[in-house]
Amino acid sequence: MSLRSKIVILLSAVVLAYAGLDHVMQRIFVFESFVDLEETMVKKDLDRVRDAIDGEVAMLARVCEMRAKSDVVRRLVKSRDAAQFSSALPADSLANDSIDLVCVCDAAKGVIQHSRVVDPRQSEKLAFVRGFLVGDSLVEEALVANPPKPIQGLLVTQRGPMMVASYPIYDSSENEPTRTQIGTLVVGRFLTQERVAGLVTRTSVDFEIWSKDDPDSPAEMREKLSSVEKPNSPVLVEDQQTEDSLNAYWCMTDVKAKPQLSLQARFDRPITAKGSIALRYALVSTIAAGLLLMLVLLNMVQRTVLEPLGHLTEHAVAIGNSEDFTKRIRSDREDEVGILAREFDGMIERVAESRAALVETARAAGMSEIATGVLHNVGNVLNSVNVSARIAVEKAKGSSPTDLKMVLETLRPNAADLSKFIENDPRGKHLYPLLDSLAERIADERQVLVHELEALTDGIEHIKQLVQSQQGYAGRVGVREMVSLASQIESAISITSQATSARSAIQILREFDEFESVSVDRHKFVEILVNLIQNARQAVTESGVSPMRVTIRLKKLPHQRARIEVADNGVGIAPENLARVFTHGFTTKKNGHGFGLHASANAATEMGGNLSAHSDGKGLGATFALELPLMVPTANRVTS
Repeated sequence: MSLRSKIVILLSAVVLAYAGLDHVMQRIFVFESFVDLEETMVKKDLDRVRDAIDGEVAMLARVCEMRAKSDVVRRLVKSRDAAQFSSALPADSLANDSIDLVCVCDAAKGVIQHSRVVDPRQSEKLAFVRGFLVGDSLVEEALVANPPKPIQGLLVTQRGPMMVASYPIYDSSENEPTRTQIGTLVVGRFLTQERVAGLVTRTSVDFEIWSKDDPDSPAEMREKLSSVEKPNSPVLVEDQQTEDSLNAYWCMTDVKAKPQLSLQARFDRPITAKGSIALRYALVSTIAAGLLLMLVLLNMVQRTVLEPLGHLTEHAVAIGNSEDFTKRIRSDREDEVGILAREFDGMIERVAESRAALVETARAAGMSEIATGVLHNVGNVLNSVNVSARIAVEKAKGSSPTDLKMVLETLRPNAADLSKFIENDPRGKHLYPLLDSLAERIADERQVLVHELEALTDGIEHIKQLVQSQQGYAGRVGVREMVSLASQIESAISITSQATSARSAIQILREFDEFESVSVDRHKFVEILVNLIQNARQAVTESGVSPMRVTIRLKKLPHQRARIEVADNGVGIAPENLARVFTHGFTTKKNGHGFGLHASANAATEMGGNLSAHSDGKGLGATFALELPLMVPTANRVTS
């Protein structure tokens, strides 16, 4: 993922996280203020409804007061004539005042003198009886008690909720100095749907009033009001069907301060709707501002950071691909990117200098390693050359020409007549056997000298080839020749045979598969085998095991490959050293230098093969295996 993509993702995540957190905080704090404001407005509307109902009750109370002060009602109570009741309180007069209940009580006797009730459902007159008013008798407890208790408020009746009011009736007018209460006038109005609709119109609040125990009241209202502990405390509930309206439930008390009435009002929610719109606008505005800020910041980061870093990255990749350490950015900026570019240029310059120094050091180290390898391999061959030269010198010093010279000195006085000397001189009889013996000895000495000189010549030639093979180490490849692998193994055995003092006691076992002549780098091949065989000879000599045995195997492998194994029963290799035997400079010998096996492994790799080692542990011998790819001879090649 590119740096630009990471920055875009990070900035987007920050903007969205901030917008989400801001929206949550606004919903908790800002939107709740809208809800609280709306609930406050709803409660004010409910107070307006309550004030409207109280106003209706107050108007009813004034009507009751006017009727109770009239002379007609006073005479009616004094006369106690029921027949005059209809004329004193005619139905049309009550209808004009929207009175559904009228009741005249005698204060002295504590009984109802006259009463009339109009059924709001059928608009018919009903007989006023005890029990018409729900609950305890209103007449006994409130109207005709002595002294009578004035009432004003709401009341639940068998025909529904009613507004009621009472006023005392006196025996004289207010102008009389003394007067006595002779009765009480009670009037009432049913809260019919028409009257409630009028209140709805006046208050602009959609509400309904029900008796608390009315089975026709909404079940939801009964459920909500059942949890209300205190009356006259409205409960506000969001509408389950739509979030755009709010339901208010209010348990109202009657004239006896009992919660007998229920009011349900429905309110629209314009304030919370505006709050929701404001929250959505704030969210969109926050996201838009965040995106705008992100685009501006991204554009600034693109111009000031990403593009310069992109150029720096392309420059670094170009240098890495071309390895051209002469290229420079040469930035003149004064900010951190400019400092980074200049430091990068300085670093590349130092890398170029370090690389040049490293190349020189590596070249010197390589030349030193090559020289060490050459010296090691030449030293291996020089051991054999030195032994052959010493044998040749010893043979030359003790050769038979001295005896032949003595014979010639004996014959010189008789050189004129050798036949007479041979016949007559006793020494002449031994001349032929002596000459024959001398000739045989000279022939033997010549054969030994020729053999040692051939070994000496082969060793010198191998040294020459070793030196020549290293002269072109910088890129030249060794020359492949068509050779017999078995003959080259014998040559390596011969080279190493003179290097060990216990050579006569070491058994060299050969297990060779049949091979035709193949193409290999002969001198590298012999160089590897000389190292392996000489190490094996030294291992068995050092161990003192009996019998001392070195086994050389030549195996043919599939896919034109050969495997040469040199196994011994010598000192073996410890497991912890087995993986390091080919490391440059590693050795376990007191006088070793750790170059032979390292150089042999490198030579095997240069020939396209590999060199491996195996040992079961110290004192259990070791086996070194060389695997090589082969090239079979063609008709125009000469086998050596």
